[in-house]
Amino acid sequence: MRRKIVFFVLFVSSFWCLNAQKIKLPLEVKKGHLFSEWKINDSIKMRVMLETGFPKIVINEKFAKKHLRGLVKMKKAPDSMNIALWGTSEKQKISYLIKDSLIVNGHKIFIDAVVADMSSKWKNRDIVFPLQDLLEMVEINMKNRCMVIGGNLKDISGCLKLKVKYDKEVKGLYLPTVLNIFDSLQKKESVKGNFLLDLGAPNAIYLNRDSEKIEKFIEISDRMVLKDTAKYSSKSYMKVVVLIPQKIRMNDIVLREEYIVALRLKGKKSIKYEGVIGNRFFCNFIVFFDFKKKAVYLKPISDTVRILK
Repeated sequence: MRRKIVFFVLFVSSFWCLNAQKIKLPLEVKKGHLFSEWKINDSIKMRVMLETGFPKIVINEKFAKKHLRGLVKMKKAPDSMNIALWGTSEKQKISYLIKDSLIVNGHKIFIDAVVADMSSKWKNRDIVFPLQDLLEMVEINMKNRCMVIGGNLKDISGCLKLKVKYDKEVKGLYLPTVLNIFDSLQKKESVKGNFLLDLGAPNAIYLNRDSEKIEKFIEISDRMVLKDTAKYSSKSYMKVVVLIPQKIRMNDIVLREEYIVALRLKGKKSIKYEGVIGNRFFCNFIVFFDFKKKAVYLKPISDTVRILK
């Protein structure tokens, strides 16, 4: 019992102390991924890739050995432990486990992370960090290239609230919704399902062709399919096809001048999703992620998007 109490006190003390202060950090969009530069102990720069649908903090082995030895306890991982990084087909061996506190951006936080060699597939990433682990509301503004950690009700006043749900397997949020697409004659096709919110996905909307429901949706939407879209992928097994509707509607959001990529989203974790909502969708808004309350708030900042309410 005493050990449990000590761990609980350590964990609570590691929360971002942001009630009185917000932290504004730079944001970079590169090849469809979101990056930020953070500091450890006010001196060590760390290139961070931000994720909304990834289950674990992953630290690059090279960075951990160079900068974190002596700052945190690094426990050697069992030989059988590995992790699958998004966008790669093979699993990566985990070399160390870290469960310790660090001073990050001037605040003490608890890090529950794995260490793996990311140099071959995920270059120039010191750490992959799920927004869930920040334990506070996070504002993402891709237009102004900044993120803000911490927030209050005043920030989200007037925003559209998405009724999302939480997937504990990937520490991600997903939106149960109906995707409606319209052709130039305003004829509509619809598909109902769960869509994972993923800032690491470069396009606006992906459809999962491992779902029979999506295959039928593509078939009846054939008039909106960009012909000969195999050129978008050299890997035929991905079954890539591109839909170009005149407009897209999800909930009370209408989006124009955007296309939809349908492909096979392989993996056990992706099979339960009809699709993914990526950062080309979110770049039309200032987005507030509140993992504590399982909510996402959107404030439009683009002419290509319209809120119906």
